[in-house]
Amino acid sequence: MAGYTKLTNLEVTGDLKVSGTVDLPLATADKAGAVKQGVAVADAASTAPTAAEFKALLDSLRAAGIIATS
Repeated sequence: MAGYTKLTNLEVTGDLKVSGTVDLPLATADKAGAVKQGVAVADAASTAPTAAEFKALLDSLRAAGIIATS
């Protein structure tokens, strides 16, 4: 890809400043990667969350790529 520099075996021992665009791979079950911030989910209304409250949390985590969809 034009305009990109691929770095392998990079070790940083001090401050690192990067400008421009960084293309990160998505996280998988086997490999760390980038994830998006999930949408805000309201706190449970009581000490016993409802199924709908729990589902809202799971939906947010799945949409953000934090947990697998299946």
